[in-house]
This record gives sequence, C-alpha cells and structure tokens, in this order.
Amino acid sequence: MPYMMTPLPDTSWEDLETIFDSLAETELQKESVHHLLDVTRALSPYLSKLDLLREIICISLVLLPENDRPPETWDWLTRGPAPPGSNVSSRPC
Repeated sequence: MPYMMTPLPDTSWEDLETIFDSLAETELQKESVHHLLDVTRALSPYLSKLDLLREIICISLVLLPENDRPPETWDWLTRGPAPPGSNVSSRPC
C-alpha cells in the first residue's frame, strides 16, 4: 500500500518566531533567528516551497547548543575554490 502523504500544517511567520523564541537559550540566538527569519520572509516570494522549508530548517541550526555544533570551522565556505595549480583545497578533508 502506498504511503499516504499528510501535508504540513499551515504555519505563520509569527508561529515560527514563537517556536524559535521558545527554543533559543540566549538573547544572541533570539536576535540571530529573528534576523534570519526577517530576511527569509522578505525572500520567500522568490523561493520554491522546498527552498523555503530548507531555509527554515537551516535557521534552526543557529539554535544548536555549543557542544552540538560541528567541530571544524566553516570558513572554507567563504574561501571559494583554490587557485589553479595550488595544493590547497577549498573543501575540508
């Protein structure tokens, strides 16, 4: 028997803010989440449903406790590709 798809419940931006506020442990996390939600809300008309959901899930990563965050730094994301002929990779090993 095929899996019956249950749609996600309708959620407002205010609902998301309330949820993230309740999960935030610090004032910095609250401020960060509110800023990211504001930017995502502004860009939402230009995003597909899947992209919007992905952005919301990524925003929730701001709320991870410090000891649950990835151990390596993420600065490799901003470095871009390595120059041709260099031995330095732009991605972590």
